[in-house]
Amino acid sequence: MKYLIYAFSLLMVTGAYAQNKPVDKVEETKTKTIKVNKDGKIVENKVKVTTSKTQEVMTTPKDSSTINNQRVFPKVKVTKTISVDNDNDPFYDTTDKVIYYTDENGKYLFTSNKKGFTMSDAESNDIGFAARSTNNEYYILTMDNYSGVGYFNEAGNFVVEYYNADLEMLVTKEFKSDTKF
Repeated sequence: MKYLIYAFSLLMVTGAYAQNKPVDKVEETKTKTIKVNKDGKIVENKVKVTTSKTQEVMTTPKDSSTINNQRVFPKVKVTKTISVDNDNDPFYDTTDKVIYYTDENGKYLFTSNKKGFTMSDAESNDIGFAARSTNNEYYILTMDNYSGVGYFNEAGNFVVEYYNADLEMLVTKEFKSDTKF
């Protein structure tokens, strides 16, 4: 009986591990060392750029009962982490994270900072700022044309809700995760 309980426990743990969604992840790291003349001394600055691409592994739903399904390629989420080392210690002094998004008007990049993130257009012009609220789930958004509240939905897209006085209604806008920038 004792062995039966052990075998059953092992099967339950194995089944729990098998329930995760499979994900393809590719990560590339590039490091550059730049020598800068600072107050008559030559200082080495290091810049490390880590690009991470993540994509769910999915198959066509119509072939779900077969063994060799055709693969479906959903959108890829691209995240760049930029780390800068301004001195000679082994630690990086600043780290920024950049994620690419699109909407019906164009392409944007979101750059993280301590209070939230900055939104920029394809030409790297700042168009807005999102500050993290006290409950860390919502962001207070200020853009050139409007102010509102934003949050990340289950799909990883950034959703903005704001009041449009001209239309006299609440408008919802969604920035979708994108790889092609």
